[in-house]
Amino acid sequence: MAVAAVAALTFVAGCSTGKAMQASVAAARMPAADGEVCPNRNNGTKGPMTVYVDVQYAPDGTPSAVPNECYIDSGATIVWRDPVDRTTAFNLVFSDKTTGRELAQLKAASIARRYKLSATISGEPGQQFKYGIQANGKTVDPAVIIK
Repeated sequence: MAVAAVAALTFVAGCSTGKAMQASVAAARMPAADGEVCPNRNNGTKGPMTVYVDVQYAPDGTPSAVPNECYIDSGATIVWRDPVDRTTAFNLVFSDKTTGRELAQLKAASIARRYKLSATISGEPGQQFKYGIQANGKTVDPAVIIK
């Protein structure tokens, strides 16, 4: 049974060219390394361009994201991954927090004995994206924030 989780992504810092940037969430090629754990706050400095979020499961199968809030620079790639000891397929559904417009539906693939999914996310500083984690018929509510 599929589960849905809702989260938000927010872009915090970045440079501006004076042109409005189109918000986008796009499936990305899986990077050679998962990067660093995604920062759970905006520290005011440029962050890593490849980060990961762990998808964990409660005993009843409810998924959760660690960290629950993920702050990235526009154009960063995020890798979502489940635990090595518990491989559970999951999906992510993204939408624009302001308009509710769906931006992407992405499905994790089994890679090296665990499920993973990667996406590159772009937007304006301060922009937030809602996303849902779907697994085991349950829903969670993490967030991604552009700094």
